[in-house]
Amino acid sequence: MHGSQIAEFPLEEIQKRLELAKELLPSLGQKLLQIQPQLHIENSANSRSDLTLMNRADQEIEGPLLGSLRESFPDDTYHAEMVDPGGDQLDFTWWIDAVDGTRNFIHGLPFYCMSVGISFRETPVAGAVYVPVLGEMYWAISGSGAFKNDQPISVSRIAQMDRSLVATGLPYERKEIITRLISDISAFVSSGTGLRRTGSVILDLCYVAEGRFDAMWERGVDPWDCCAASVIIKEAGGRLSGFSGEIFHIKQQDLVASNGILHTEMLEILKQAREIEGIN
Repeated sequence: MHGSQIAEFPLEEIQKRLELAKELLPSLGQKLLQIQPQLHIENSANSRSDLTLMNRADQEIEGPLLGSLRESFPDDTYHAEMVDPGGDQLDFTWWIDAVDGTRNFIHGLPFYCMSVGISFRETPVAGAVYVPVLGEMYWAISGSGAFKNDQPISVSRIAQMDRSLVATGLPYERKEIITRLISDISAFVSSGTGLRRTGSVILDLCYVAEGRFDAMWERGVDPWDCCAASVIIKEAGGRLSGFSGEIFHIKQQDLVASNGILHTEMLEILKQAREIEGIN
């Protein structure tokens, strides 16, 4: 166990919520597997816009998932990619991404997942991420370790950037920040780092937690992208922060995650990239 329990942490209440999420995700994941071939056909035939198809995939899962959660916990607050009511209840808030990697999904690629995160008084405390194609469930509760299915997971021990495998992503607003993205990638390539892009920030974070990736960075991250996975990474022994090393918070838009060993060097490389851009 790598994490530490937060003060006045209502463990039993969090366990109830996480167990429900873990119970719901596999059956909804089967639904995704069933609808993916048809959406892939429609996308390949160019019969629908990709945004329409991606929204349909999200809606197929998000509605039933939210309905089941609200039935059991009606007083909690719920935030999701397609439905965000605004406002926060003081205690329990759910952060849901029904399908992360939707463009992969409609193209028939396997790199997509479903994520349910739970925060308590604005601190992420539990989460489950389900990968339908592989039947893999990543999950964690603060202070209780991180797991894939029932097996404990932990971050890698890689200590050199030129031996590392690092992931990143390209946000939807990439045209507005293309110079920054190019500077980031150039700085990491110059360091000898092996780079990968799965197209799913949540998968990237889980792969850091499991030691498949050694680190990742991404701009333009939403709370439903990082709530669940942030708990999983911390409990696996990893570290998260903003680009300048500031303490991670749930609404952090620019995110760095690592095995901890590489974190300082990751931040230094990003600092060099900002200097190239002329940004302080």
